[in-house]
Amino acid sequence: MLVEAQGPASAGEAWRRFTTPGTWPDWAQLITHVESSDPVLAVGTSGRVHGPAGVAVGFEITRVDPELRAWSWTVRRGPASVGMDHHVVAAPAGGSRAFLRVPGRAAALLQPYRVPAGAALRGLVGEPGGETTVEPVTSFDFAFAPSYARAARPFGITPRTTTVEVGPSWLYVRYGPWRLLTPRSNIAGAEVTGGFGFAKTAGPPHLSLSDRGVSFTTNGDRALCLRFHEPVPAIDPTATIRHPGATLAVAEPEQLAEALDLDL
Repeated sequence: MLVEAQGPASAGEAWRRFTTPGTWPDWAQLITHVESSDPVLAVGTSGRVHGPAGVAVGFEITRVDPELRAWSWTVRRGPASVGMDHHVVAAPAGGSRAFLRVPGRAAALLQPYRVPAGAALRGLVGEPGGETTVEPVTSFDFAFAPSYARAARPFGITPRTTTVEVGPSWLYVRYGPWRLLTPRSNIAGAEVTGGFGFAKTAGPPHLSLSDRGVSFTTNGDRALCLRFHEPVPAIDPTATIRHPGATLAVAEPEQLAEALDLDL
């Protein structure tokens, strides 16, 4: 399960709010107060998050990466526990995107949590603030052939719901309701490819049965195929299926490779 929100808060400010437990009740409506062993999250930080009607859950921080603005925790209530990953990335025009991912089987069980989690993330990034220096983010449009556009529309895939964004540290792909998010350091290489069969690539994202690569293909002519050091989730909401590569049918494959500092 992946939950996302975009807002005007700078990535640095969203990261500060995200990793400062004392601010959580300010932007997450269901949190009344937080007990935390540290004022700023670090690996090993533990505590309890209190919600309405006296409900509380314990937590322990398992990962904090300030450079990538990523952190993870394990949340526990009674004998049950679940791991969650969180990320903040720069967005165009100085804003930010915040993400929460619940991988594995817990994703299906926690689907009702999607609504309050989305509201909390919108609160996190919804208030402007932070440094005035805008982090550079370059956006690339998908190139839609008419036949592909017709096949994609029933799945919510249109020019308005698709984009590829390259920020200082992350690659972000939006493809209708699907998302791919990975650090730029995870991209091993790229090549321009094309000549795709319509039946195998049109419509929703397609999974390669040979290598589990994922294709976001809006035309059959040209795309940039990326290879990853570590496979990444995209097509599967539980993040169980991971892809060693992704094909992106952007309008300017060479320029996307250049923005990622990749040689073709």
